[in-house]
This record gives sequence, C-alpha cells and structure tokens, in this order.
Amino acid sequence: SKIKNRKAQHEIVGFILIVVIVVVIGLFLLVFYLRQEPVEKQSSDIQNFLQSGMRYTTSCAINYAPEYSSVEDLIKSCYKNENQECVDERNVCEVLNETLSELVPKSLQVDPEGKINAYSMFVYYEDLSASDEENRNKEETQKHKILRLSKGNCTGSKTGAEHLIAYHPGNIVVSIEICYK
Repeated sequence: SKIKNRKAQHEIVGFILIVVIVVVIGLFLLVFYLRQEPVEKQSSDIQNFLQSGMRYTTSCAINYAPEYSSVEDLIKSCYKNENQECVDERNVCEVLNETLSELVPKSLQVDPEGKINAYSMFVYYEDLSASDEENRNKEETQKHKILRLSKGNCTGSKTGAEHLIAYHPGNIVVSIEICYK
C-alpha cells in the first residue's frame, strides 16, 4: 500500500511538473507574439482602387477641352512642372490635390466611427538612375515629393498598396495606407 502511495505521488509530481513547463512555454510564446510589430498587408482591394483611381477622369484639360486628363496624367504633369496650368488656368497640382481629396475619402468611405477610420496617401518620384550603393546612402534624397494627403487618426490594423507609374529614369510611386477597425 505504501509503495502504491509513493508511486501515485511521483506520478502527481511529474504531472504537475509537466503542466508548469507547458504553462511557462505558453507564456513565453504569448509574450513573443505580443512584442511583434503589426504586419502591414498588401490589399488587393486597395491595389484595385489605386489602379482604377489613376484612370479617373478629372475636370482639368491640359492641352485642349474637352480632352480631360486622368489622375495619372495630372500626377505626371505636376511632377514635370508644378506651375503647369489647365486650359481654364487652374494649377494642375491644385486640381490633382482637390480631386484626390474628394475621391479617396468618398470611395473608401473614410469615417472616424466607421470601418475605415483613416488613410494616408503619398505620391513621390523615385530616381532609379543612381547606383544601388548611392540609393542606400541617400534613401530620402532620391524621393521627390509630389503630394501627401491624409485624413483621420490611425487606430487599429493597417493595410496598403502601391501603384507605380513609369517615368524615366525612375518611377512615380503612389502609396496608400488604410487604417481600419
């Protein structure tokens, strides 16, 4: 009877030891998981929005009316000459800013109380003519800002996408980041 008691006690101690080890490992994994930075996802919906948004026809005709330019055309014109005007004498960059300031929040339904609570859009030219070594050393100087828009305060998860517009010797990059609950 004493031998059976001792054997049972050893089994209980062994079981408790295993449970303690599993709990410690579980806590370690939980802490490791919570310390990771949130992963930004590339969203195909946002990518599709950017591609269709670049084709959106604006109210600006650069050469002659009624040949109205797309958002992508205005981005290129704004980068090439920030003083460029539409035929109705409005500034191309200002029309681009106004168009995207209306298009993005309406299309994405940005609302502080809604599913999408904020967005940030950055349009810049990235020079690819410099060597890789120079690009690493001058990361920021290789980017020429064209436009930056944002609305709301980001709370919750993030997703985003980029659209590239070839413009020799580099690319114009249209980057958008969406924050949602």
